Amino acid sequence: MGMLLTLLPALGEAERPIHRRIQVRSRILAALFTGLLWLVTAIAVLFVSAALFYTGHHVLVSAEGVDIILGGVPTVPAGAWSLGDLPIRLRLGGVFALVVQFAPAILVLANLRDLFRLYAAGTVFARENSDHIKRMGQWLIVYALAPFVSVELLILLECAVDRAWFHMVEVQALVLGGILLVIAQVMEAGREIELDRNGFV
Repeated sequence: MGMLLTLLPALGEAERPIHRRIQVRSRILAALFTGLLWLVTAIAVLFVSAALFYTGHHVLVSAEGVDIILGGVPTVPAGAWSLGDLPIRLRLGGVFALVVQFAPAILVLANLRDLFRLYAAGTVFARENSDHIKRMGQWLIVYALAPFVSVELLILLECAVDRAWFHMVEVQALVLGGILLVIAQVMEAGREIELDRNGFV
């Protein structure tokens, strides 16, 4: 027993550099995801503002997406529309689609930032960690389904401009979201086992 007590401080000393490295790296990642969160939010605000207020003819909307034309007066190809010429009904439909598709991505980044802030503060296996991972999984699944829901609703309301909704990124988000939900459940189960064991001792 005396030997075990003698070894415990040494083990604690050996873990501290690892914990410090984890915290330093987590601070860097928290800062990175904070920057990405602000960037994606700014892009979303810019796109929504353009959909509502842009009156020029250098932004073209088609089933393939949005094209920005620099230079002189652009030629609008068949199957495309100038954003400045779209009626308000279609503009509002575009705003709805943008909000529905950007909001889950913003919430995923917010939970990533908060998760790494917890790691940076030394909180690793608490309920808060698994809650953030679970919410990331849920919002990734919402992100995967959002294009289908928004496009179908806009078609129903006759406000759809871009009817394409199925892309590989949605499949990847759906799979990753499911994986994160399972990881969160495993973390919660491990935490409950640890609490039960500590209570038993």
